[in-house]
Amino acid sequence: MINNVLNKRLLLPALALMAAANTAHADDYGVWTELTVQKNLSKQWSVDAGIDLRAENKLKDFTRYGVSVGVGYKPCSYVSLGAGYNFLRDYNLEETKYEYRTSGALKNCKVDDAFWRSKHRATFDVTGSLPVGRFTLSVRERYQYTHFVATTTLRSVYKSPLSADHLAGYTGPVYECGGNKFATLEVDPERPKAAKDRHYLRSRFGVEYNIKHCAWTPYLTYEFSNDMSNQLHLDKQRLTVGAEWKITKQHRLDIAYVYSNGADDDNDSDIHVLSLGYKFKF
Repeated sequence: MINNVLNKRLLLPALALMAAANTAHADDYGVWTELTVQKNLSKQWSVDAGIDLRAENKLKDFTRYGVSVGVGYKPCSYVSLGAGYNFLRDYNLEETKYEYRTSGALKNCKVDDAFWRSKHRATFDVTGSLPVGRFTLSVRERYQYTHFVATTTLRSVYKSPLSADHLAGYTGPVYECGGNKFATLEVDPERPKAAKDRHYLRSRFGVEYNIKHCAWTPYLTYEFSNDMSNQLHLDKQRLTVGAEWKITKQHRLDIAYVYSNGADDDNDSDIHVLSLGYKFKF
């Protein structure tokens, strides 16, 4: 029974995503780092705080930094509950959009400059785990609410496209956007980006292996995000293959490869990532 559930709910989707990661020509790669401090208040209760920093866009830009706090409760050895808050600053890359007339001819080109945006995020999750020999299987369900704070950016709108025939006798100003030439440029220095809210259900299946007399614990997780505001539409999948190094009882180092496909309320889409994490427990 366990094997059937594992094959259907974890291994098959994860292997499918792994195959996609192996063959995909991702348009981005990056490095994610995280530092966490955890305090065990009792055998059941714990609190933690952390900071994270991400470099993406082929390591050209820092695209996110944030701070987090959380609390965990473990009513029994097989079940754990958690709640957390994150304050995030996200870097949104430059975005270009084209508009076309009903005839199919180009109408204009709109370019929004890159901008930073603040986000407030709350999470609530429940995790179940089951030891099977030296393996531990786990399932985590997480509700994630994110509020995007309103902000502004600079928008450039290129109008009145110029064809090769127009350019032949044209003596006025010429503006270029995406390889196309235009006669008019309008700039809005404070184009509003409205506040918005996102609700997601993030499900994660995992397996880890306890190597006898070894400080390293390898693991594999497969996670997918469903948009609760859009009939649980599948917006993102994420495959993680890594290992945790128990340096001492208090110090842990986590190293992983992450392949993320799709986008939910984060900006990462098709990306390969080296993930580095450090945790101090006391």
